[in-house]
Amino acid sequence: MTVYDKVLNIISEADALLIGVSNGLSISEGYHIFADNEMFRNQFGDFRTMYGIKNVIEGCFFRYPDNEHKNEFFRRLVSFWIKDYVPSKVMKDLLTLVGDKDYFIVTSNGDRHLELSGFDPSRIFEIEGNFETAFSHIDDKSRELSEFISKYHNRKIVILELGIGMRNRLIKQPLMQLASKEPYSSYITFNLAHEIYIPQEIAEKSVAVTGDITVSMNNLCSIKI
Repeated sequence: MTVYDKVLNIISEADALLIGVSNGLSISEGYHIFADNEMFRNQFGDFRTMYGIKNVIEGCFFRYPDNEHKNEFFRRLVSFWIKDYVPSKVMKDLLTLVGDKDYFIVTSNGDRHLELSGFDPSRIFEIEGNFETAFSHIDDKSRELSEFISKYHNRKIVILELGIGMRNRLIKQPLMQLASKEPYSSYITFNLAHEIYIPQEIAEKSVAVTGDITVSMNNLCSIKI
């Protein structure tokens, strides 16, 4: 049995999916908030020249001399990264993988790509806000998250982790702790090999899918279909 067969079997038997998403998923789409790459230079080259800003995350939290430049940065970011966004193959594959299972998503991504790809916004908790609100407002869905976890307590809940760094404490640590506490849970993590981390206490109930998330999702959906 391949790792993909194992993942599909676990998900097929799940009562629900708790999905954790960080910037690794956006990177797999080609959107990299930490990169001084061609996309950033094309979209924000003037900000790079004026202020020495070298990536999107620096631009988001830079202390601009006036609101005009700050507002222009976010206006452009929303235009390029949200309004012009076309759902990617990896997002379509993720929707296929989730299928008709009940789910809840916790994400630190601010690009709204999950919602724009067809996931229910009422089931997405953007724990740090998003680009459209310039991170100044968070729609706190902590209660909804707690209710979801309570609903599937002692049931087959699959924790699906996508592109979360191995040292992440904001999302990854709580998800691993939940996997440890829930007796019938499974923990599936998608990431590059050097970012995979599974603690020993949940190793027996865990699966690591290493490599490019786009490739992994495509392989999974090719088997599922």
